[in-house]
Amino acid sequence: MKQFDFYEFTGILIPGATVLTGAVVLFPGWGLPALIKDTSVGGLGVFVVLAYVLGHLVQAVGNGVESVWWKLWGGMPTDWLRTKPERLLAPSQINALEKAVKERLGLDDLQIAHSNAGQWYAVTRQIYAEVAGAGRAGRIDVFNGNYGLNRGIGAGLLVVLVIAVIKWPVDWTIAGGVTVAMALATYRMHRFARHYAREVFVQFLQLPARDLNKENKQ
Repeated sequence: MKQFDFYEFTGILIPGATVLTGAVVLFPGWGLPALIKDTSVGGLGVFVVLAYVLGHLVQAVGNGVESVWWKLWGGMPTDWLRTKPERLLAPSQINALEKAVKERLGLDDLQIAHSNAGQWYAVTRQIYAEVAGAGRAGRIDVFNGNYGLNRGIGAGLLVVLVIAVIKWPVDWTIAGGVTVAMALATYRMHRFARHYAREVFVQFLQLPARDLNKENKQ
């Protein structure tokens, strides 16, 4: 089996393993723990495959949760700069960012406050690409990875909670514990999303100015 990268591990395997672990707790007689114990490496392979498959399905749940959650907050944090900029940056930083976008990206007609969601999403992708091209995306990628991790864990726990409530008799202790854990994961998801958005824009502001005359000569 190939090596899993960071995003597959945090965004797919861990959420899938969360659901499997919850199923083992809720259904102690399930045969998977015995399979892992009896077949050693082979059993671990089965667990990883199941976790990987479930992780992809759980991410579909996570996409739905993400969509609903950010609608309640007026859009994702990268979009706040267009609608509620004071949540992320100081007024002087916002002015500097708009100037930097016009000068560095050549988007002379851009007005952040008057752009729509689709237009601003494309601009933020270009901003990130500029930061990544300058080798400054390390912290941003860490925040993004932790955002995906907590979104996946929260979605996995939501699946476990639904199973726990449907299962009869309901173990309200487990259901309550899962609810608390899901709330904490959602809080962490929200927090890392804000860190991600702020870091993208701050790193963009810190990029050294281009020598446009030199670039034109080349």
